Amino acid sequence: MPIIGVILTTVVIWTLYWFFRMGGLEQMQAKRAQRKDTERLGRARESQRKAPLHAVDDPRDAAMVLMMLMAREGGDPTREHIAAIEKISHSTFGFGHDLGARMTQARFIASRADSFAQAAALFSDLFNKKLMHDEKRQLVDMIEEVANFEGGSDAHAQAIDGLSRRLGLLPAS
Repeated sequence: MPIIGVILTTVVIWTLYWFFRMGGLEQMQAKRAQRKDTERLGRARESQRKAPLHAVDDPRDAAMVLMMLMAREGGDPTREHIAAIEKISHSTFGFGHDLGARMTQARFIASRADSFAQAAALFSDLFNKKLMHDEKRQLVDMIEEVANFEGGSDAHAQAIDGLSRRLGLLPAS
C-alpha cells in the first residue's frame, strides 16, 4: 500500500511541476484558443460560401437559381435541361443580351446552395414581398416545368410542395 501512495504522490508532484513550471497552463490555453480560432474560421468560411445566396435581391434572379437547383435535384443537369431553363427565362423574363451573364450568375449561386429547400427558404421572403399571387403561381409553374423536363420524381414533387407552402399557395400542414 505505501508503494501505491509513493507512486501517486510522484505522479501528482510531476503533474503540478509540469503545470506550473513547464508551461502546462499556457499549453492548455493555446489549445483552447486554437480550437476557438478553428471554429470561427469554419463559421466564416460557411458564411462566405453562402453569401451569394443572401445577396440576391431580384426575384427573377432568384427564380433562375431555383430552376438551376431543381434541375440539379436529380443529378447533374444536361445541356438540354440548361437550354430549357434558358428558354423559360428568356420567354418569361424577357432577358435579351444579358441572358448568358444571368445564367452564369445563377449557376454560380446555385453551386453555393446546399439544396433546393435551403435556397427556397432563403428566397421565400423575397418572393412574398415582391411578387403578387399570380406571379408566385407562375414561378411555381416554371419550376414544375423544369422538374418535369426529364421526368419528375418524388423529390421534385416534395421540393415544389415545400416551395408552394412557403409562398402561401398551399395551406400549411
